[in-house]
Amino acid sequence: ESMVAYAIETMGITRCFGALCAVNRVSLQVPAGQIFGFLGPNGAGKTTTLRLLLGLLELNGGSATVLGYDVVRQAAAIREHTGVLLEHDGLYQRLSVNENLDFYGRIYRLDKKPRQARIRELLEHLGLWEWRNADITRLSKGMKQKAAIARALLHRPSLVFLDEPSAGLDPVAAVALRQDIQNLARQEGTTVFLTTHNLVEAEKVCDVVGVIRKGQLVAIGT
Repeated sequence: ESMVAYAIETMGITRCFGALCAVNRVSLQVPAGQIFGFLGPNGAGKTTTLRLLLGLLELNGGSATVLGYDVVRQAAAIREHTGVLLEHDGLYQRLSVNENLDFYGRIYRLDKKPRQARIRELLEHLGLWEWRNADITRLSKGMKQKAAIARALLHRPSLVFLDEPSAGLDPVAAVALRQDIQNLARQEGTTVFLTTHNLVEAEKVCDVVGVIRKGQLVAIGT
């Protein structure tokens, strides 16, 4: 994998839906190895930005690279080398935690032994190992989010996108999850791009925060 100074680099990216520009000429750089928080109220353009970076939405203007890959021409490579947790946790309710992760591990073509070792490592870090055989339906919301984060990190991506990871969690579970995100990011040297509308979360978890409002980047800094 090519080592790039910036895990994410956007140059004036724009996306409009009719007259509404959800993302309006946003330029930012996320250095590799950082936890970057994208902070703004609901409807500010956070999720749209994330979808543009993953090549799931077409740009109306500007350009961007993720891990050195162009979002327009190399979207498949971006999705292969990143981990993603969007608003849906991507977990199959009728499968156990272990079955879910094993399934995703096979999609990423991880061999059986390393796959099992990796699942164990992540579940132990996240305090879910003893729940490995429980169906997803039996887990609390906080535990489901942890399982979803394990899924996003399974293939050791160098960059992880987390969209409102603690949304809907009670305060105690939210704090625990933030701690987990920080610990895992540091341990694995992963770059994290995290969207949130929670100021406390952004301050506690992130190295750098970008503030977006009505599609425009209004501030960026520590």
